[in-house]
Amino acid sequence: MHSRPESALLPRTARLVVVGAICLSLGMHWVLLQGIAWTGMLLSFAREGAVIEAVQKTFDGQHGCALCKKVQEGRGSSREQPRQAGQGSVKIHAVLALEVTRLVAPAGDVFSFPPLHEQPVHRSDLPETPPPRSVRI
Repeated sequence: MHSRPESALLPRTARLVVVGAICLSLGMHWVLLQGIAWTGMLLSFAREGAVIEAVQKTFDGQHGCALCKKVQEGRGSSREQPRQAGQGSVKIHAVLALEVTRLVAPAGDVFSFPPLHEQPVHRSDLPETPPPRSVRI
């Protein structure tokens, strides 16, 4: 059995760590938790009644479970994190200096094409007959 050396495993682990950090910074953990909550709610509501009613109850916003409420609180608190004292808001301003050029439409007669005086060639010759097929026995 062939095993990977530890040096080949390091870049893969580093990529996973970077992807995980990006997902956490974008708030993807809340999306994952909300999906788990909706799945649990859908299954529990489907046991009690019809599937269509379970879907309606799951996504109407009135029958939220405890996990849904925690996710909602967590999303709200992560958006409203207080800034530390001494930190001002940092704004990055990107200024693009563009030279404004004006496009002028071409005159209408520029796109006129000269008439073609050529006629298509009409052939009355029959195509050549294909070579005979070989007979296999």
